[in-house]
Amino acid sequence: MKNLAIVCDVMKNESEEFKKHNYANLDCVYMEQHLHDTPDIMRVKLQEEIDKVGDEYNNIILIYGLCSNGVVGLKSDKHEIIIPKVDDCISLFLGSKERYMEVFKKDPATYYLCKGWIEYGSDPYRAYLVWTDQEDKIPKEWFRAKERYGKKYDKPMARLLITELLKNYKKVILINNNDIDKIHRDYAEDMVAFMSDILEKDIELKEIKGSSRLFQMLIDGSWDNDEVIRIKPGQKIMQEHFFND
Repeated sequence: MKNLAIVCDVMKNESEEFKKHNYANLDCVYMEQHLHDTPDIMRVKLQEEIDKVGDEYNNIILIYGLCSNGVVGLKSDKHEIIIPKVDDCISLFLGSKERYMEVFKKDPATYYLCKGWIEYGSDPYRAYLVWTDQEDKIPKEWFRAKERYGKKYDKPMARLLITELLKNYKKVILINNNDIDKIHRDYAEDMVAFMSDILEKDIELKEIKGSSRLFQMLIDGSWDNDEVIRIKPGQKIMQEHFFND
């Protein structure tokens, strides 16, 4: 059975690892993370990819969560769509929605990082560095769609804008799925030092163990359980699919 996975590129590392070791019958299409900034545009781009899927594939695995309703309304006329029953990708990196809720309840005021998010995503610290011409502090290979950050600002204005974005956070959690290297820890530490400075309070950095359990479940076809939503051909993904038990 050959399947196509449409994947947010913050999970590109995991996808390529599974393909390399176990799943030769899986093809992947990667979508840029910054599409999450505009869920309506993300929905259009995802539907375009779904519509391209040919008869050589049995199913479409959509490795996204509800993602601010960015997947609501998506459908395939020819293929079953498989999607995890999660709000966003943090549950995927932690292995389950339950684990995410457990971590979240301990301190809701937490910013999450992982290898894929650091390498393929964006965050307010990176925005500040771009706005203030300090891009040399970020590896070039981590830059994608730089135009998403908009115009430049002087440092006082940039600090004001980032302070507003981050003012409610107290902690940064770095999720480690046996893939965190020194370069990722250094970036997380730099971000925490920056946050502590502009917010004028001590921001905690904590590294926790993640899990690829849910991700592997999607890839290997273990779909007959209540952690996975199966959307039949012609059926649309609806918000209620993510909340029905």
